[in-house]
Amino acid sequence: MNIEVLLSTMNLHKDKEVDSLIKTMNINTKYLIINQNENKTEIKNKNVISINEKGLSKSRNLAIKKSKADIVILADDDVIYENDYEETIKKAYKENPKADIICFYVESKNKKRKVKRIVGKNVGKLKIMRISSFQITMKKDKIKEIKFDENFGSGAKYDRGEEAIFLKDCLEKGLKIIYINKKIAQVEQSKSTWFKGFTKEYFLAQGKVFKRL
Repeated sequence: MNIEVLLSTMNLHKDKEVDSLIKTMNINTKYLIINQNENKTEIKNKNVISINEKGLSKSRNLAIKKSKADIVILADDDVIYENDYEETIKKAYKENPKADIICFYVESKNKKRKVKRIVGKNVGKLKIMRISSFQITMKKDKIKEIKFDENFGSGAKYDRGEEAIFLKDCLEKGLKIIYINKKIAQVEQSKSTWFKGFTKEYFLAQGKVFKRL
């Protein structure tokens, strides 16, 4: 069972920045970085793809397309993985062979933006609203034809809701999603790239998410 972290980030310019980020995140498996950057980079690391475009969903879609792993883990650059995250994920898939997507607990270090544990194992259309992208792991061969809606997510027309929409599309394709209450990482969540308060734009974007769902 081959596991790969798919990391979406921006503005990396040198290999030493990549090395520092991987060390900080405690990634000890294979990884693939999509580095959205408007400027040229000097990065030679073969696990980094630098592109001149914006949009988190575009980054996720490219990472999934390029990955050759059996199990992929969605990651943001403020995640810090537990030492045993690979073992925890592999064990969950071995014990739940019918699961196509397994979501795990990730502890938020920002007490104002807590990640709540989910009660129960099976994830349906209501529970997907409580899952963040950095909690999601997936069987690559099961989701390769399902894409993140590039109209949603940070840097897109509507700057939120991409993971719920993606999971909803997976459910409608018949994929089985479960939640395992095991911690695989911590996340900083020190600031939000999209939340600027409960503005008119916030409610309009939220409405578009619910309409899409």
